[in-house]
Amino acid sequence: MATSSPKIKIQDRLLTRLCLSHILIVFIPLFITGSVLIETANESIRQTILDRNLEFANRSTRFIDLKLKTASEIIKSQAKFQSIYDMTRTRQELAINSLITDFDLFSQLSILDSSGTIIASTSFGETEPPSTNKNKLIRDVLTFVGQDTIFHSAVYISEERLPLLDIAEPILQFNQVVGILYAVVDLKAMWDLVDQNKVGKTGEAFIFDQEGVYIAHSDRKNVYEKKIFSRKDIIEKIMQSESGQIIYKTGQNVEMVAAYAPIKGYGWGAMLQQPTLEAFEPAQHMRFRMMQFLIISVILAFIIAYFYSLWIVKPVNQLVSGIDKFSRGDLDHRIDKVTDDEIGTLAENFNEMAERLTEFQNKLKRTEVLQTLAKLAAILSHEIRNPLNSMVINMQILKRELAKDRINKDRVEKFYGVLASEIKRVDQLVSDFLLIARPPKLEKTEVAINIILDDVLTTQVAGSLGKGVRIERNYGKKAIKANIDVSKMRQVFINLSQNAIQAMPGGGKLSVSIKEGSKGFKSKNPALKKAIQISFDDTGHGIRKRNLDKVFNFYYTTKDNGSGLGLAIVQQIVDEHNGEILVKSTFGKGTSFTIYLPQR
Repeated sequence: MATSSPKIKIQDRLLTRLCLSHILIVFIPLFITGSVLIETANESIRQTILDRNLEFANRSTRFIDLKLKTASEIIKSQAKFQSIYDMTRTRQELAINSLITDFDLFSQLSILDSSGTIIASTSFGETEPPSTNKNKLIRDVLTFVGQDTIFHSAVYISEERLPLLDIAEPILQFNQVVGILYAVVDLKAMWDLVDQNKVGKTGEAFIFDQEGVYIAHSDRKNVYEKKIFSRKDIIEKIMQSESGQIIYKTGQNVEMVAAYAPIKGYGWGAMLQQPTLEAFEPAQHMRFRMMQFLIISVILAFIIAYFYSLWIVKPVNQLVSGIDKFSRGDLDHRIDKVTDDEIGTLAENFNEMAERLTEFQNKLKRTEVLQTLAKLAAILSHEIRNPLNSMVINMQILKRELAKDRINKDRVEKFYGVLASEIKRVDQLVSDFLLIARPPKLEKTEVAINIILDDVLTTQVAGSLGKGVRIERNYGKKAIKANIDVSKMRQVFINLSQNAIQAMPGGGKLSVSIKEGSKGFKSKNPALKKAIQISFDDTGHGIRKRNLDKVFNFYYTTKDNGSGLGLAIVQQIVDEHNGEILVKSTFGKGTSFTIYLPQR
């Protein structure tokens, strides 16, 4: 009997707790509003920091631009002295070595002829131009003939892991290109400048080219690994020779305050950035006192909300866990009453429901057993009547034969054989009935399924070959073990293999396979989450779709001499092993029986 639900006190009601939680949430917009007001008061400090970083970026780009222009002007002026190409190699090397000595911008100078071959170089023993493709180098340099600008390559890293830049200027005689003055510019000073301009402890300073590839960075790893600056909008502004400042979030969701400026003539951009938390630390200190009380209040509110939520969630989780066990068939489980509110009352109601379901389930099982036994008894009486009638007739005939003066021994033996066969048939019917009505207890042992299958299939080979059926074993020698009753499971395998062979009177193929796992198979039985799959696939006449639901019914058969108990017994044995058996068939093409057993 269900008991009436007790009256729940107002302080214990779930609605009261939820209302209190909603009141606590009001603190969140209060926090946001306070933050906005404080941020407005500190805007002037933020702007000062932005302007300072922009000035650093502009100063860096002016320095680098000056260095690169100086190197370009020196090379252009030297290339205009036509006599530098007419000098002897010794004088040429003295001239370019003096440039290396006077200007630390250059790490190497070379004079090339019009074919790209080095005729003088500050690098001892150099016979090929520094460029990997001298023909391309000559073409690229010749495009700058008569222009104010000078050829320059992309920045690259030397074997000593230092940044270098190649520049070159054609040497003209009578307006004809007779050679090339080639220089390798050392950009280590640019790296040093980047290191000097790094802002704060965690800030970054870097320079990138037109593609966003880092050519200088306060963290050298970004240059060596050729990482790319991802802000396309800033790269576009650099290409338009614009400078500016911005606050943005990186890919790691870190807010940065940054300033950028272009290095004109090269399409490069210099940028300084620093996490806003570090950059605006002075402002943080200033507003700390203003926010102190608000933050403490919010923290306390969150702590209260957290523990209050745990108080609500714990009984709910217990209730869900109990309901889950009920749904899995564990009706003996009971949910503990941990609260005095609606959830506790609901737990009591579920416990009462489980008790009623248990009683109803027991009654239903008894009713089903009685109905099944009654049906089996009716079918059995019908099945036994036929052999009994045959026995009576044959006994009468046998009596007449024995009453004759001259007994025909052959006829007596014939009718005696018929009587013995019918008695054996009745005995088998009674045995099958007892097996279904009162199945013996399973005697499980852990064995390898493939060994049992090998034994069963070996016994079927002779009969299958006589009917033109080839048995194919699609499993290896690896032992796949399960906890089963060996004799009963052997009976299952014998029944399924014999049915398959009988379904192929004109010959065919029986494929038997074993697989670990049950991929694609969904079952409500938790024991089959990890299962062994055993399949019997034949190429026989198949089963019509309308008959598929009947194949496991008691005494259903399509064979002239079948008992109709084979597959019913197979399903019963599989069920006793906490497994499942499925059948698929295409009429005229074949049938597949698949058994799923719990894996150990």
